[in-house]
Amino acid sequence: MRTSKLITHLLLLACSMAGASHAAAADKFQRASQAAHAAATANPACLASRMGDFYWEIGDASGVIASGSTGRGHVTANSEFAIASASKWVFGAYVLEKKGISAVKADASLLNGLRFTSGYTDFHQFRCIGQRTVGACMKAGFKGDADPSPNPDTQGRFVYQGGHDQKIAAIDMGLGALDAPALMQEMRSVLHLDERLDMAKLDVQLAGGMKGSAASYAPFLQRMLRRELVIGSHLGEDAVCAQPATCPREAISSPVEPLGEPWSYSYNHWVETPTPGRVEAYSSPGLFGFYPWISADQRFYGIVSRHDRKPKAYVESVECGRAIRRAFVGAL
Repeated sequence: MRTSKLITHLLLLACSMAGASHAAAADKFQRASQAAHAAATANPACLASRMGDFYWEIGDASGVIASGSTGRGHVTANSEFAIASASKWVFGAYVLEKKGISAVKADASLLNGLRFTSGYTDFHQFRCIGQRTVGACMKAGFKGDADPSPNPDTQGRFVYQGGHDQKIAAIDMGLGALDAPALMQEMRSVLHLDERLDMAKLDVQLAGGMKGSAASYAPFLQRMLRRELVIGSHLGEDAVCAQPATCPREAISSPVEPLGEPWSYSYNHWVETPTPGRVEAYSSPGLFGFYPWISADQRFYGIVSRHDRKPKAYVESVECGRAIRRAFVGAL
């Protein structure tokens, strides 16, 4: 066989193999998508009687792979809600991006603040409502103290509380004078956030004041998967124990107590460990049920989007989102 014919033959063979490989991958994702859809509609954790209407999606660094609207189908990718504590992941990413990981690790105020062990735990979040600037929110939340001190009884121990982030933003990051539009302009310039992801204008809380949708939050998760953000290379790093039942001397209060699992807390995001020593996902579930996650192998991201004011709505979303995630990954 002449050289030119050999090259042509090899190219055709390579194209054929590549085509077969792509087809096999497509088949796998189709099966995984079907499994995820089945879980979202039939798994006991996701039933409409429990979850109400919600939207879910799973994707990778390049975009959405599988998605669906359950219940009456009223909630879509573009349905906008108060995302509550899902705001924390965004702010943590901002601090790491702005300061750099080495500077954060070297600064005890930032390192402990982002892991919720700084002791700034006397913050009353509802006093922040009606405040227009980051600093005014902090001052109101700390009962009029514009330069609060850490609580010695909680310093060095995990307490899930918005005071850690508000103090970092207002004092350490110098954002105290910013109102919501200026704050979001700053965060978008650093993180390249979707324009629709926004901060409440009269509740400027870094730990819980954002509003958004699955469509506006997903690009942030995709950028982490592509390692375009510093935090994407440091998910789960330097995590502290965040479950009082597991480490009562290290953790005082935690919203994951109802799950009874030994989760830990990294840079403004959770490290989900349903069983000790086995990380399943990184996440930042919001109080009202908005639940974004990234898989432990950092191949996939997912979102459960809903707004439900009943107690422990976030626990329901974690359990449903986990069922969808496990069905998807298990089918690959």
